[in-house]
Amino acid sequence: MTSARPAHGIDPIALKREPRRPVSRIARRIAPLALLIGFASLLVVSKPSLLSVYALNVLAEESSVILILATAQTLVILLGGIDVSMAAVASLGSVLIALALPMIGSASVIGVLTLTAIIGAAQGMLHTRAQIPSFVVTLAGLGVWSGLALTVAHTTIPIYGDYCAIACLTRSDLGLPNSFSLALAALVLVALSMRVMPLGRKIYAIGLAERVALLSGIRVRRVKVLVFSLAGLFSGLAGWVMTARNSSGSPTIANSLLLPSIAAVLIGGTSITGGVGGLGRTLIGALTITVLRVIFTTIGLNPAYEPITYGLVLIAAVAATAGRSTVHIVK
Repeated sequence: MTSARPAHGIDPIALKREPRRPVSRIARRIAPLALLIGFASLLVVSKPSLLSVYALNVLAEESSVILILATAQTLVILLGGIDVSMAAVASLGSVLIALALPMIGSASVIGVLTLTAIIGAAQGMLHTRAQIPSFVVTLAGLGVWSGLALTVAHTTIPIYGDYCAIACLTRSDLGLPNSFSLALAALVLVALSMRVMPLGRKIYAIGLAERVALLSGIRVRRVKVLVFSLAGLFSGLAGWVMTARNSSGSPTIANSLLLPSIAAVLIGGTSITGGVGGLGRTLIGALTITVLRVIFTTIGLNPAYEPITYGLVLIAAVAATAGRSTVHIVK
């Protein structure tokens, strides 16, 4: 006796994760935190003065931009995609803010953030409607937005004057640098939204099995465009923070942060294949990358070794998480 099929001819679909050993699962969960503790301990042993309040504030401020970029990158990767244009958009945003501040004041920040969100949405629409892989679309965007930033400003644009939009991010009003407070608040807000709103479940469902999510009624295109729009918005936020920190905008100001921001997501335990991970893990990953950057500076390592290290870390993180989101479609 055969079971009846639905009218559309597709059997009921269920998602199954591959069974994993409890010990292995626990080890993978605690590995990012253990790595952070290990790097932090190494840093403190080599330079105990880094435990001072001032040093910790500097460390928090240093992590703010990576945390902002990694927060949005996490959502994109959870979808099963990637955005390699974020650093270029951040650099473009810093240039536009530096140019617009003398003309329209702090309102320029809102305008630039709106523009970067539109840029992200446009890339998301191109990715979904033209069915072009997100890596290809954003790689093209990397070239376009980098070139546009260099066209608008051939060199660093200093900011003169006491603008509220810049001054507020250079203070420490809550015992922490305001830039870090902004980054942490953004991460917490997105994490809460992911937990209490349907968007979070939709993002995980698309990352685990996009075809199944589509068949279940999820508007995949709309979700993807929204996430890429958020990536553009957060890129603008990162550009704003870097402009405030350096009191200037530059067409290359964020270029060195693309690899670290992606590494932060993967070190935290989010799977590159999508559907597995979270923003709490990204916070740990961003702090780990920041501590690693400080270690490079402290021991006087040749800067050329820094991207090499990030590349190796990326390979190790992908190898550790690639099989974690494997699902089966059972008919």
